[in-house]
Amino acid sequence: MEISGKIAVWALAGLIGGAFTACGSSDSDEILTSTDGIHGTVTPPSTEPGAVDPTVTGVLTSSQAGKYIEATATQLKQLCNPQDQKGAVESLMVIANVLDSYGVAGQNSDMGYSRALAKATRSMAQNTESGDYAGISRAVQQVSNSFTVNPRDYLGVYTPVYDDEEEEYVWAKTADSFNAIIFRSEKDRVEVSLTVSGESWTGKFDTVDYDYDGYWDDKNQVWVSNDTEITTHWTVNVPAKLTFVMSHNGDNAVSAVVESNYSESAHTFAVKSSAQLANISANAEVTGTDTSVSEKCNASIGSSRVLYSVAEVKGTNLCNRQMLEQLGNAGQDAIAAQIDNLFKGATAKVDLLDRIQISSSCSSLKAIVANGDYDEEVLQEVNAFAAALNSSVTTTLKFGNTDYEQGTITWGAMPHTSWGYTWYDVEPMVALAGGSAMSFGDFIDSGALNGSINAIKGIVNTYRGAFGLD
Repeated sequence: MEISGKIAVWALAGLIGGAFTACGSSDSDEILTSTDGIHGTVTPPSTEPGAVDPTVTGVLTSSQAGKYIEATATQLKQLCNPQDQKGAVESLMVIANVLDSYGVAGQNSDMGYSRALAKATRSMAQNTESGDYAGISRAVQQVSNSFTVNPRDYLGVYTPVYDDEEEEYVWAKTADSFNAIIFRSEKDRVEVSLTVSGESWTGKFDTVDYDYDGYWDDKNQVWVSNDTEITTHWTVNVPAKLTFVMSHNGDNAVSAVVESNYSESAHTFAVKSSAQLANISANAEVTGTDTSVSEKCNASIGSSRVLYSVAEVKGTNLCNRQMLEQLGNAGQDAIAAQIDNLFKGATAKVDLLDRIQISSSCSSLKAIVANGDYDEEVLQEVNAFAAALNSSVTTTLKFGNTDYEQGTITWGAMPHTSWGYTWYDVEPMVALAGGSAMSFGDFIDSGALNGSINAIKGIVNTYRGAFGLD
């Protein structure tokens, strides 16, 4: 089955993931804040710059810049002790593996949430280990974008049951639930719940199947095709509020709440999110109109804000579902030709401890869209994305909330290995204005500083899904 257009613009409502603010399917444009308190509330991201560092009075020498970055790394390590998150990260990897251990069959074969939750769980663990704490919120969008079925049609408790036809254990519904999809494995001491609440708003998408038929023409020695293309129109009722809780050995490894809203008539959407992983709190917000999609997010440890990022993609018809569906159905060549008409450029900024600021700008997103949805396990694809960044994006480095440009940044692939699993992301390399080059990875986990690129990539990857490029 080929998904054509997928969920179009409402896939953008999963851009951040975590916690949304939303209204129902009445096509209202009002954004409501959750007040029921049952599953927690959304905390707006804090993205206002802090105080100017009075010690930064100009462009630093290479030695001074190195010491400034090293001092920042020391502060970061004091706040971000990996041992504080180790237990949660290990539990998340166990949870992801358990979710992936069992398939789905029969009437549940189209549900897909176990795989989507596994992917998001693994991504949250990787983002935590790499230091990209804002990516914890973004990881939830992988589940939020998985609404190819109505979640309320699959409410219930699913446990591993042996399926004679499949000849393997599968997730099978063994009990009812009035408001949640729950995956529970007592043997593995794992439970994952996806709770739905509030009104729903309506998403629409198409799937294209092919009925392959024909016959062999003996006289002309050719196959005569009578293939038929079958397009099915789907309507998905997306819950206004989702709550994720993932536990292992009775302890919550992560919890998040997501609220969303989309207005087809006004061409607007809004998403707000909050997530808690060990001692890390991640909050995010995304809003969209036809001319702009913007994202704000921050991550804190205790009461200390570790980082924040802001990003914006400008363009035309960004929230026009009909236009996106037409483009998605037109084929990849048409999509590539229209990218620069759709996207008019992007800007992003990531701030680390109010000491290091990285800002990116991009006038054309064509290369990023073409390469941004890379397979993190394939080095060649990650290298291609790094090359696209270096050719399309200008990135600068500043210190202490000042206007002094301390260097420029290029990008390359960086390997990560955990639990026998190897993946790659892009690493920032800085050419200091003071005259030397260095890798941030020598001082600070590169994930913490990839926020400007990750923010842009998150937005354009959502459009890849809307276009059916995945």
